[in-house]
Amino acid sequence: MWGGVKLRVVRDDLYPFVGGGSKARKAVAYEVFLRENGYNAIVTCGGIQSNHNRAMALMCAKNGWKCHLCIQGSEERFMNEKGNALLDRLSGAECELIRLEDTAVAMDRAMKKLKEEGYNPYYVTGGGHNLPGGTCFVDAVLELKYQCERIDYKPDYLFLASGTGSTQAGIVVGLDLVGWGDVKCVGISVARQQGRGKQVIVEFANMLAAHYGLKRDYSESIFFNTDYLCGGYEKFTPEMKDYLDQTTAKTGLVFSTTYSGKGFYGMMQEIEKYHLKDKNIVFWHTGGLMNIMK
Repeated sequence: MWGGVKLRVVRDDLYPFVGGGSKARKAVAYEVFLRENGYNAIVTCGGIQSNHNRAMALMCAKNGWKCHLCIQGSEERFMNEKGNALLDRLSGAECELIRLEDTAVAMDRAMKKLKEEGYNPYYVTGGGHNLPGGTCFVDAVLELKYQCERIDYKPDYLFLASGTGSTQAGIVVGLDLVGWGDVKCVGISVARQQGRGKQVIVEFANMLAAHYGLKRDYSESIFFNTDYLCGGYEKFTPEMKDYLDQTTAKTGLVFSTTYSGKGFYGMMQEIEKYHLKDKNIVFWHTGGLMNIMK
């Protein structure tokens, strides 16, 4: 019990690759995909404290592959911050600082340059929003079901922080594939508004379902909650920060206000709001430890 809530936590924050988190899980999946398909370089993008960039850069360093990061932000901030930015710099990746609106052009330019240099690069959409970034979470749901069956437990609800949406889409499709389609998966948005945010997840889930031979349309079964944005990406309220700090002191779980913290705080508010304390609830901790070390 957790304050009266029957809660279990999936500890992807402890995933065993530098920095951990959902992006580390994705990076390991990309490692297999790139090797099997003969790629030896990637181009990807993200913000200055992007967990995705950090995980992909270190994965490439491990394999001796070329990595080009299109980093959205100022060079001054990038060079002065620690956390993920420091690991990006240490990884040996080529770090190109760009404006957000120039992302597509910069990535295309980097792809062309790498090909001219003789590399075989793969274009990784921000956040790992390609097929390997979804299938690894389908596999993760298989892990979850195995663990739950060992303790005779099945969730009624599953909550997580939701960003680009491939993690949530992978989990939703995974739940269907393991026969847990009745489990309600709720993504707490960390940045995106309802319209675009939900649609991207629906499209990705439909694509994943087709990959596995499922004839499903997820238009009506994606739950994307935007009530805890606090004004947008990396923004939070003093109340949220205080709640998360108290939770860490009581439990040892560490949250960033950018990602997992918004998800956890939003979940606990929803549990109270909709009287869900008698339900079996899983929180998928997607990590973000490096975000509080910047």
